[in-house]
Amino acid sequence: MADDTARATALDWYVEAKGEDADYAKETEAVATQMVNDFIGGEANPYGVPAPVLARAVLEVGADLYYRKASRNGVVQLGGVDPQMFRLNRDPMVAAYPLLRPYLVMGL
Repeated sequence: MADDTARATALDWYVEAKGEDADYAKETEAVATQMVNDFIGGEANPYGVPAPVLARAVLEVGADLYYRKASRNGVVQLGGVDPQMFRLNRDPMVAAYPLLRPYLVMGL
């Protein structure tokens, strides 16, 4: 079970990266982790965001950053049965904001 949990929170597994792309995914995961930690106030997690929420936020930010490699001018086409073109967000944190905001203290 622990192995399944680790796999499910690894960016290379999430984006199905293989070979050299897996190395790039690991680097991207480190950047995404730093971005999420900076947003929540540091690695110490001062607001007590639950670990599963943090892990999901890192996956979402990491996937956005990872797919930028395959995009040209912010437009990407992913494989599949019926691939469609779509535009990537300019801010890779867009998917993480709604996950993290409920746990952060907002100013008055």
